Amino acid sequence: MVEIRLANPADIPSVALLVALSFHPGNGWHALWRRMVQLGIEQDLRDRWRSCSPHHRCWLAITTTAVPLCVGSVELDLRQINGTLQPYLSNLAVHPDYRRQGIGQQLLRTVARSVAASNYTSLYLHVLAKNTAARQLYQRCGFVVLGQSTTVWGEEKLLLSQPLTGDRCYSSATSS
Repeated sequence: MVEIRLANPADIPSVALLVALSFHPGNGWHALWRRMVQLGIEQDLRDRWRSCSPHHRCWLAITTTAVPLCVGSVELDLRQINGTLQPYLSNLAVHPDYRRQGIGQQLLRTVARSVAASNYTSLYLHVLAKNTAARQLYQRCGFVVLGQSTTVWGEEKLLLSQPLTGDRCYSSATSS
């Protein structure tokens, strides 16, 4: 079982570790690289918290076990999309040992409800085209492809949008 809650600055190391592990898996020299990436993510998160953006939020999925563990996270802020500030989701991460248990859907449901309460009509995000599992999750949750571009590393990424008029993927979300 997990509970979803807003993160606070004390959670930064846990979130950075989770994001680094989710986006930079592997052992050996990959683990060393992941530690360097983790330190960069920690600093980036600290900078975002210090900026005190009224729109920045980070939610965590925390296990309800005797020793709580951060097993999921997602961030939300406003970003320019087609010339207008829009709610933008980033860094949705679920610990590899906890995937396919509905945690990603729970985090998306929480973000969507928060955005809908703010009177925005859509939620936006980018996903790497090669990330099939994430694309399937987003498609199940009602996200549609609006466009594509290339990352600075030459990888194809897709801009997705979810209209916030229904509760499509969340009615069947697995409780964890």
